[in-house]
Amino acid sequence: MKLRAHNLLCIQGFVGKGYSPAFVANMRRIVEELEEEVPVTVVEDPDSICRACPNLEPTGCALHGDGTERGIVAQDREVLRRLGLVAGETLSYAAILERIQTSIRPNDLDQICGSCPWLALGHCREGLRSGNLEGGAGGAARPR
Repeated sequence: MKLRAHNLLCIQGFVGKGYSPAFVANMRRIVEELEEEVPVTVVEDPDSICRACPNLEPTGCALHGDGTERGIVAQDREVLRRLGLVAGETLSYAAILERIQTSIRPNDLDQICGSCPWLALGHCREGLRSGNLEGGAGGAARPR
């Protein structure tokens, strides 16, 4: 499965809400697949989550209009840097969760996520705070 680096953090805060019913259904399916420990290739371009987003245009993310994709790529690169990964690297979801837990603090999201409309809701921050790599508020997938 291909996942954008910043979406690795979004998954930690997923509570069953999203941009559209199709987006939410896709995100639920992805979280379920991660529970099965599928290999994850970390990317810095539209991924398995983005493909169901109504804000995806042929040029990438258009959530905030022109130039959004450029900002999202910057987020991806910051997450890659913090996790010590490079785009295109494939590893287990368990290994990714370990890196998130040891490398990213809830308050880091202010710097990483910038103008993300979901940041103010606090779900991602709470998911990281509770080590929600097991489901609670964030509903994130955790290896068994």
